[in-house]
Amino acid sequence: MTEMLQLTVTGMTCAGCETAVTRVLSKVDGVESVSADHTANMVGVTFDPERVTPTLIRQEIEGLGYDVAP
Repeated sequence: MTEMLQLTVTGMTCAGCETAVTRVLSKVDGVESVSADHTANMVGVTFDPERVTPTLIRQEIEGLGYDVAP
């Protein structure tokens, strides 16, 4: 079973930022799909909660230098 996580992410300023977030999260085991929109400051992630946690997803985004709202 998959879950959908919607995150408010600030610091993304262009399509390149969206690509970076998508590329990194797509490599995480358990992440099935990613959509990032820098104009809306949103990242949507569909994932398998048995293989990856929302905390790890947040940490991956923060590791790129972006801020994730609590």
